[in-house]
Amino acid sequence: MKITSKNLLAGALAFIALPRAMAAEVKVAPYGETSNGLSVHAYTLINDKGASATILDFGGTITAINVPDRNGHLGNVVMAFSDITAWEKLGYANAIIGRVANRIANGFTLDGVHYNLKQTNEQGVTMHGGPPAYTTRVWQTEPISKKDGAKVTLTLDSPDGDQGFPGHVKVKTVYSFGNDNALRMDLTAITDKPTIINLTNHIYFNLSGNSTVPVSDHTLQVAADRYMEAESGKGPTGKILAVTGTPDDFTRPTRIGDRVALSLSAAYDNAATAPPVPAGMRRSFNEAMVLNDDVRTLKKVAVRLVDPLSGRVLEMRTDEVSIQVFTPATMRDGLLSDAGKAFTRMPSIALEAEHLPDSPNFPQFPTVVLRPGETFKSTTIYGFTTRTKH
Repeated sequence: MKITSKNLLAGALAFIALPRAMAAEVKVAPYGETSNGLSVHAYTLINDKGASATILDFGGTITAINVPDRNGHLGNVVMAFSDITAWEKLGYANAIIGRVANRIANGFTLDGVHYNLKQTNEQGVTMHGGPPAYTTRVWQTEPISKKDGAKVTLTLDSPDGDQGFPGHVKVKTVYSFGNDNALRMDLTAITDKPTIINLTNHIYFNLSGNSTVPVSDHTLQVAADRYMEAESGKGPTGKILAVTGTPDDFTRPTRIGDRVALSLSAAYDNAATAPPVPAGMRRSFNEAMVLNDDVRTLKKVAVRLVDPLSGRVLEMRTDEVSIQVFTPATMRDGLLSDAGKAFTRMPSIALEAEHLPDSPNFPQFPTVVLRPGETFKSTTIYGFTTRTKH
């Protein structure tokens, strides 16, 4: 074929018309300052399809996971706020929880030594490690772009005695966002002295985008035949019960609103004044679902959340022991979403992959003890796809 100016022009136009694959990249931008003057930065991991995940160095907080709906429109599927001030006010949302996630009642004993912790309620319970929370600290970061995705590594030094826990612990969180629209979270930790550790991300989802529509119509399925019995305000009793015949049975896809009385009316928002909860429902969910052993491999789906309206599907894979399922009634007054709008009632559902609550005080639960020379490891993958039909 003879090369002419006409051929060159046609080739150039054809090249321009072809869709160009985006290269994976990490964009860094300032995100304001904390109340005590610390600078916060946002790290946006972008894959070759233009989908993205944004993480702050403030608490390892996930402020956004922007993935497409069935029509290809991107939307943020995590509950998110308008600025750093709002993230500080809420405290734990979408951030790394440590040194020990969830509840510990009346401290704990390790190797014959009892450690008193700062209690966060009148029943003697310490929540999420107590203050100063990992979620409120600015972590060291290292962003990396690479061919098969983008990632950011965050590290935190937790000194001996931090929050009342023994041992100098070094914590590392690696977030990677692949071209398959999956956000992977790898948590590791080492210690110089025997301690306990149970890390997670207290992440809230609303697959409709921007948390302006309730999650009531989402369907939830959890590969858990058992759940942990707990007393309100106190925590675990030590009993692991079958979900069969209880509101906690999500072994099949189940509409969330069919199990949560919050979805019926605002009368259920306040537990002290709420009317009787209908049979087969809980007022709200704050339950530890014990995952079946065969799904704790990262190869099988542990949790599937579906929004029929947008078509978005979340499939969680984890090597953790349980999923804490939590449905908040409302958000604090005055807090706006990242879209600049007020939150709806039942704005999200939290799905926390972690060891069982209060494990240090129940020897029958899988251990959370970490000793020198060992490495704590926990991986959770949040994969997003779509369904084409309602």
